[in-house]
Amino acid sequence: MQQPVKERIAKMREEIAQIREANRLYVQGGKKIPGAGSDHERRLQRLQEILDELVSLTEWKKL
Repeated sequence: MQQPVKERIAKMREEIAQIREANRLYVQGGKKIPGAGSDHERRLQRLQEILDELVSLTEWKKL
C-alpha cells in the first residue's frame, strides 16, 4: 500500500535535511577525505530523485 502524500513529503524533508548536513560537512573540509567526492555525487543524485518524485506528486494538478 502506498504511503499518504503527507508522510512521503515528511520523509523526503527529513532525508533532505540529512543530505544538507552531509553536504555542509563536505564543504567544510570533507573534500580531503578519500571517497568524499563519490559520496557527494550520490547525495546529488538522490536529491535529483527526490525532486523528480516531488514533481510526480504535483503532476495531477496540471491535468
